[in-house]
Amino acid sequence: MDSQNSLEQTLEEESDDRASSVTVTFDEIRIKHEVEKTICIMPPRPGTAVMNFQELYIPRNQLTDVFYPIQEAQRWLTLMDKAGKPHRFPLPTILPKVIQTRYVPKRHLPKDVEVDRRRRQYQKINLVEELAKAGLTNDVLQPTEEQYNIMSEFAFPHKFPLSYFDDSNFDINSAEAWFELGIVGDVHYPLPARAFLPFNQSLVNCQWVMAAVTAHNKDTDLWTLLSLEDGCTYSVPKLQFMFMAEDPYKFISRLQSAVHERHKGEQLMLMELIVDCVLHEDIESTVFYSFKPIERVLQAAKVSEQCKRRLRSEVNLVFERLMALYELEQFILKMPKEFPQFRNINLKEFLPRSFTVDVSGMERQQLKGLGIIMPDKRYDFLKATLFYCLGGIEAMAGVNIECQYIETLSIFICTFSKPLALVEFLQGQEAHSDNVATFLKFNWPQQLTSCITVVLRALGKGWLDISLNTWTVYLMCKISRFILQVKFRMQESMQVLLENSLLNFSHFVCDPCLQFLELKPNYKWTNDYIETEFPYHKPVFAMTLGISEDRKVFYSTDPDEFQPALMDIFKRCLEKTSGVRLIDAFVMSFLKYAPNLYILTVELIEDMFLVENDLIMRCYAKAVLPLKAYARLYERFIDFYLLNINQYMTAYAEAHKPSSEVKWDILEHKRLKEEVRVILPAFITIGPFYINVDTMKQYMIKKRIDIVRRIFEYYLDRMYETNDAILERSADMYRKINERPNSIEHLYEIRDFGLQVPDLVEELKADIQVMWLEYDLLDSFFYNLSDHQFVMKWKAFAWPHQIMMRLSTLKEEQKIDIEDFLRQHSGECQAFEERLESLNDEVQAYSLAFNTNRAQETSVDIKKTWALIKELEKISQTLQYRQELFELEPLSVEFLTSIINSFIPYKDLWYACANFLKLQDATEGNPIAQLDLEEVWVNLMKLRDELVESMQIFNEKHEIMEVAKVFIQKIDDFIPVYNSIRDLRNENWMYIHWQELSQVTGQDIKYTVSMNYQYLIKKGILDFLPEVHFISEKANNEAETIRRNIEEEEKRKQAEIDSILLRKQLRKCRRDIL
Repeated sequence: MDSQNSLEQTLEEESDDRASSVTVTFDEIRIKHEVEKTICIMPPRPGTAVMNFQELYIPRNQLTDVFYPIQEAQRWLTLMDKAGKPHRFPLPTILPKVIQTRYVPKRHLPKDVEVDRRRRQYQKINLVEELAKAGLTNDVLQPTEEQYNIMSEFAFPHKFPLSYFDDSNFDINSAEAWFELGIVGDVHYPLPARAFLPFNQSLVNCQWVMAAVTAHNKDTDLWTLLSLEDGCTYSVPKLQFMFMAEDPYKFISRLQSAVHERHKGEQLMLMELIVDCVLHEDIESTVFYSFKPIERVLQAAKVSEQCKRRLRSEVNLVFERLMALYELEQFILKMPKEFPQFRNINLKEFLPRSFTVDVSGMERQQLKGLGIIMPDKRYDFLKATLFYCLGGIEAMAGVNIECQYIETLSIFICTFSKPLALVEFLQGQEAHSDNVATFLKFNWPQQLTSCITVVLRALGKGWLDISLNTWTVYLMCKISRFILQVKFRMQESMQVLLENSLLNFSHFVCDPCLQFLELKPNYKWTNDYIETEFPYHKPVFAMTLGISEDRKVFYSTDPDEFQPALMDIFKRCLEKTSGVRLIDAFVMSFLKYAPNLYILTVELIEDMFLVENDLIMRCYAKAVLPLKAYARLYERFIDFYLLNINQYMTAYAEAHKPSSEVKWDILEHKRLKEEVRVILPAFITIGPFYINVDTMKQYMIKKRIDIVRRIFEYYLDRMYETNDAILERSADMYRKINERPNSIEHLYEIRDFGLQVPDLVEELKADIQVMWLEYDLLDSFFYNLSDHQFVMKWKAFAWPHQIMMRLSTLKEEQKIDIEDFLRQHSGECQAFEERLESLNDEVQAYSLAFNTNRAQETSVDIKKTWALIKELEKISQTLQYRQELFELEPLSVEFLTSIINSFIPYKDLWYACANFLKLQDATEGNPIAQLDLEEVWVNLMKLRDELVESMQIFNEKHEIMEVAKVFIQKIDDFIPVYNSIRDLRNENWMYIHWQELSQVTGQDIKYTVSMNYQYLIKKGILDFLPEVHFISEKANNEAETIRRNIEEEEKRKQAEIDSILLRKQLRKCRRDIL
């Protein structure tokens, strides 16, 4: 790391000092390389020229040779070794190799820019950390070739050095090309590199250090490196170091490839060792298995017994080796835990393969002596095999192609581009499985039939004749075995398809859930809202988190639905592949087959299905726990999520909080909004579930923003009301002191109010100051007032000054007004005296009014006169008050008092007369059933008393007294009418009594609820008032008699009931006791 930091620091310093010289050097180098090529004059780069020109190519022989000398490089990389000795490296040794076309495509970087950018990227990469991330630790990289050659094979976990398995295809340059980068002039400079070398000259411990590459040996393919840590020289293979101009990630891939190949080699070695150990005893024994075909060949051969024995031994060895491999394969499949080193290994790689063998002349003669004729053997093979002709091979190849295509299919979709909701996931799986099942049941057999029949039909008669119509012949021919082979190949493809689909789907939906299997039922979420405890790089299902009206946190898809839904779709999609027909009936169209011939499908994977189905059930039974635990975290947001903003603002407005609390509430809502924005994620991954929290998050954020806005609006309205009230107070105060007085009273009211104005202005200033401080709340949040309210705010601020300025000019104006009002007052007093004289004459005129027939008209005149008197009384009070205000002598009202005293008797007399007439009309005109007789009688007696009193007052005025007497007589005459009305209102007056009254009067009287007394007067009832009273008394007597009879009857019935009850009680009594 120190070397790397010094490398970057030195390179940056020298790049700043020599930037200009380096540009010249690179241009010269580029020109020298282009001199040897065909020279062309090119137009400017596209987009930089105004006009377009065609390219002009000039042959080299037409140009003068120009030589551009290459100067020494001006930029160097300097590294210090442990002893402090500097090592210089030219700049090209650390520049990455970039291959680019001659013309730079659009949106691509020029070569120089791309080279410098890659150089900077490579320098930022920490090779040791990236190797650790890739799992390439020192134990994996060891042993090196030097350690392998010197130390014991048991000193390290691995047997072979990585360099034995290196892939040279990763090299970007040859050794000569690398060293050419270090040539400057005639001097050869080393190349900088990071190498895996011994640390402190210890073979046991190797580390990545900076080194200088100085030479390369073509024979041994070893590179000579000088370590900058200890100054020692080492010969290492290319895999053990990386040039600084190389891509670190490609170098890591090279190491990983070598590690993989070494692992395969070690597995092969261990496999060979196990097989050899198993066969050791059989190899030493002399008892061999007998193979009849081989024995027949050996008996006919003319070779020695020793040769025969050697051939038998070799054949048995190959056979035993094959059987040992087969048995080992079965052991590995049945007991994978016992053979962890053979995981993910293909045993076909360990089968023996043919290879050329150099044999001696004697052995060649012995082999010829076996008498094996290869053409005959080939013919025998063709007779025995199905593929005896090219047509059979071509047909089976077509079958194999179709079956291989089936093996590439999948019943399930396991590569969704984004997480889906469960419903969409199930719909996609249903549709895809339907398509695959349709293809397997219809298209696949048809395609197999086509590729077979097209080829075999052309062969015609023979072993593979598809036009056979006899079962016995068919079973003897190779075509039956060919069809059977196709059946097995179809079943094998189906098994591969089903196994791959089953495993892929299981991995797809269960791999994210494997981390849930150890959870307990009482699991609680321990992380925050953002950090997930169960990350997965590619979630499967998408869900949205929300809160319902019944105060529960829910997911858009119920977590409990996943387990049954996935198990159901898993089973049903696999079952859809059943029912794939055999192609026998389609190929052998002249033979009859049963209609229900199918190949084996889901039966082949029954055990595997049970295992994977159980895994899905267990995974998604546990997957519910973290989802519900995570949902419980959001229960704290339920109250706010369901908060009704209108109700909240109504209660908030009723509370009428002070501005400090309102400010605190706004800040609190803003804080909670930012808290929600920070602590809640937009999306979170919990195993296979991709949960959308952003919808609820944005809803709560917008709700907080809306509440803050509504609080501002409420506060602004409240401030508007406060401001408007202050403006109204100020305007009212100013209006009171600014309005023109219309009387002396008004003037003195203004003067008295003006004395209170300074105190009121001080109170107003205090309220304005409070309002100003409350407006500061809005200013603290940079809230903009409307233009109207802004003007109102400053108007309120200016009102106290305007009021005080108006108050200062008020006294001078009132002096002039007082003089005007004094002159006006004198005129009003004179007019008042004149009106009193006129009133007196009007009152005296009532002494001459004694016409009883004009009582109503006279009472109306009396009312008008009385209203005038009341008006003059008010005027007199006003004038008296003004006399005091003007500080004059009190105004005399004795004349007005005398007029009132003389007018009151006339008023009482004529009011009583008019009221009697109204009472009489109302009593006779209103329905009899609705009259309040008591009230009528009280009013009647009251009017009579008033008239009697008036007679006493006017005893000296006979004409007026006669008026009172006339109306007293009218009252006395009305009393019999009243009594008759009372008799008619008798509660005992029945319908029969109305008939009797009709007989008495000789008129047909029909009683109704709306009947009044005037109707009876028209019937002549006034002539029969004694008879009415007699009928009323008679009705009372009859009612009393009926009442007594009813009471006596009730008493008799009660006595009978009592006697009956007594007899019943006596029957129940015990006689012996009595």
